[in-house]
Amino acid sequence: MNIHVVQPEDNIYTIADHYGVSPERIMVENDIFDPDNLIVGEALVIIRPVQSYIVQEGDTLESIANSQEVDIMELLRNNPNASNRQLYVGEELVLKFEGARITTIKADGFAYPFNDRDALRKTLPYLTNLTVYAYEITKMGNLVDIDDLEIIRIAKDYHVVPIMYITVPIEMNGVDTTIAHNLIYDQQIQINFLSDIMTTLRNKGYYGININTPYIQPEDRQPYVEFIDKITKLLNNEGYSVAITISPSTFEASTGLIYEGVDYIGLSLAANEVLYQLTYTWSIPNNLPISALPFHAVLQTLKNATTLIPPNKCMLGLSNVGYLWEFPFFAGIFRANFLNYNSAIRLASDTDSVIEFNEPTQSSYFQYIDNDQEYMAWFKDIRSHFPWILYSQEYGLQGVSIWNVTYFVTYLWLVINADYVIEKLI
Repeated sequence: MNIHVVQPEDNIYTIADHYGVSPERIMVENDIFDPDNLIVGEALVIIRPVQSYIVQEGDTLESIANSQEVDIMELLRNNPNASNRQLYVGEELVLKFEGARITTIKADGFAYPFNDRDALRKTLPYLTNLTVYAYEITKMGNLVDIDDLEIIRIAKDYHVVPIMYITVPIEMNGVDTTIAHNLIYDQQIQINFLSDIMTTLRNKGYYGININTPYIQPEDRQPYVEFIDKITKLLNNEGYSVAITISPSTFEASTGLIYEGVDYIGLSLAANEVLYQLTYTWSIPNNLPISALPFHAVLQTLKNATTLIPPNKCMLGLSNVGYLWEFPFFAGIFRANFLNYNSAIRLASDTDSVIEFNEPTQSSYFQYIDNDQEYMAWFKDIRSHFPWILYSQEYGLQGVSIWNVTYFVTYLWLVINADYVIEKLI
């Protein structure tokens, strides 16, 4: 794999010639919508195919997979643009990319029930688990139902394990800490909670749950661990798995300190798995995201966490969400608009911007002025994500979890697929 940063003199043909690949492959693997208008500073992924197949009359994905002795999920991972459509004669499909895969990893993606179905079907071949967001807990411990039957069915069609995500609601004033407190101590609320979990698991076909760990009051630290342990034993006896999400705050990531209100060791022992989510502000657009903090400070936070959480029980949560800030911006006062990678690239093109790369934070950005108002777009590209994927394996973690898969970002999944065997559990 190569990463090419577009220079002012580049065009799609000179780049293709330099790396010995076709312009079409570069366009497909980097979601390039206008090959005559490359954005200066954009990071392109170059992955060389070593075995291809030219589609013949009457071919289908199934027939090609059988004749070429390639798993159909592998065929879809190598050619996401061929997902959920008819093939055309003369089309080139990649059977194998160059390089030896390093190891097997788990890959998890967060999705909403309303996820675009085309984007979802492109993503699912790359996933081990699909975590559906979200079942919110009421004050009485009941779960607010969501319309997720279709997305669960589609996940299973691609041999992906559906996981239900449980969280306390996020309100304008933050998270209501009394919900977790009452859930721990009120027996009737606990009965309501556990009953709703079991009913949902059985009726909808989920394979397990992931519980988001909210702010825990100091006196609730140990009782919360015992509560998670109780849930895990109950669900494991019924054949379901239990994961918990722990998200370091911006304060923790910037200082390297671990907040002692969350018992990392106790919770990792109580649950089957831990999702260490490096995206504390994943759904709070008026706070400064972790992606704006120095890379090495955030890495130190991960190092500290892996001394407390057994690595073989831990998934690393990454975000592919970008931000559009209007200046002057004051965190906690003004909101930022969310951007996905593709929309950030289109915005850079529309505004004739040059993409810069901020080395301390390992993030891409560009600035522009519209109607006398200054804006900054801040987002992640392959230069941002690839180091975290490598570190997840260096520290012996299970794999990575992506917030979120609402949009399909081709380069990210192709890179993971090129370097790793993605585990399928069903």
